[in-house]
Amino acid sequence: MSQQNVQGATAKPTEASFEIHGQDYRATYSPDDNKLRLYTSQRLDDETYAIVSKAGFKWAPKQDLFVAPAWTPRREDVLIALAGEIEDDDSTLIERQEERAERFSGYSDKRASESGQTLSHVDKLAAAVPFGQPILVGHHSERKARRHAQKIENGMQKAVMLFEQAEYWQHRAKASLLHGKYKERPDVRYRRIKGIKADLRKAERTIEEANKYLTRWRADGLDLKRALAISDFEHVAACFSLEQYPRPPEKSQYEGMMSLYSALKNDIITPEQARNIAVSYHESTIRHYRRWATHYENRLNYEQAMLNEQGGVFARSQEFQVGGQVKSRGEWLKIIRINKSAGEVSTVETPCYTFLGYEGTMKLTVDKITDYTAPTEADAAQAPVTVKRPPIVNYPDEGFVTMTKAEWAAKPRDYKGVRLQAATETHGAYRYRRVMTAGCSLSTVYITDLKIVEIPNK
Repeated sequence: MSQQNVQGATAKPTEASFEIHGQDYRATYSPDDNKLRLYTSQRLDDETYAIVSKAGFKWAPKQDLFVAPAWTPRREDVLIALAGEIEDDDSTLIERQEERAERFSGYSDKRASESGQTLSHVDKLAAAVPFGQPILVGHHSERKARRHAQKIENGMQKAVMLFEQAEYWQHRAKASLLHGKYKERPDVRYRRIKGIKADLRKAERTIEEANKYLTRWRADGLDLKRALAISDFEHVAACFSLEQYPRPPEKSQYEGMMSLYSALKNDIITPEQARNIAVSYHESTIRHYRRWATHYENRLNYEQAMLNEQGGVFARSQEFQVGGQVKSRGEWLKIIRINKSAGEVSTVETPCYTFLGYEGTMKLTVDKITDYTAPTEADAAQAPVTVKRPPIVNYPDEGFVTMTKAEWAAKPRDYKGVRLQAATETHGAYRYRRVMTAGCSLSTVYITDLKIVEIPNK
């Protein structure tokens, strides 16, 4: 079943039109890849196809369905209007990738077969020419011989091209299977959870901000001065047609998009009209982002459940203790400090990898940890001493770079750092600031507006 692209139709189809055409729809959602799919029993009419296509659905001919690259409220609304409900997808990501790999392998086998047939035909053409027989220039057979040679050359080029296509599809088949396995890896799922949480926080902040503006607009005593003050800090715009918002000729006759602040400043709308527009806008924003927030929460529940089912170090991150050991890049490292965010372990501080060649500490995110062992009783007893971090020294000296606290904070993280100096016979352990200067060299930093901290004695 193929579909043609139709432009210009925007009206939503009715249930009556579905019944007339006997169309049967089925919609599914897969939390594995966050995609929506639409199955149809017949070819879509032009009007319905225009709506589906405008919503971002693409026709997948080999799968015989429409697919959208990601969930959105609008796409969900389109599927509900067509199918009535959205079901859970029966197949998993791995199963779909295996089906895709099987299709690609079929393409590869077909191209390899065509390449062999073409090469066999070329061999027959070449066998008709005696070995070493040149083209006789000026002879009556010259034209036929040149056509024969051209057919042999074209056949060889086609055989090579088909062979390369067979290799290409074979690589695509392998990549498809690897992609499915990669998406199911616990560390990849863990990073995906972090990304979804960040999106959820953004949606919640947007809802919170919209609620603040709603409170301000709905407050009693709204006048022009207050309306200007509120609209100056928000980004709400609308089209103010002359028919709906009449104004005298000396006022702006512009009917395109204009901010509420400009419309109020130019006496195009009253404070009450501005409030109605702003309230409607923020209420719509809240409804929209609440749907996004609900979607993110559902995805988090699914991803977290799958991660817990897979087990491993990610499910045990809450068991981490100072003094225990984590394995990263094949090396066991002792936990010096545990950092949490929203009640969950975000990073652990450990000594640097030995292959880096210098002493100091580093922070490992949980997705870089492959194993964990709990501390022994002796390690646990020493843990409070280990957690205490050496002081950061700050004093002027020859060759030091001087800067203020604000200048240090403004430096990019990749261009600055804090190094650890181990204790020796002459002094105790301490930390010091380093910054990258001209020539990509590292220099010790002295912060002028912080108190002086000397190197501790032994």
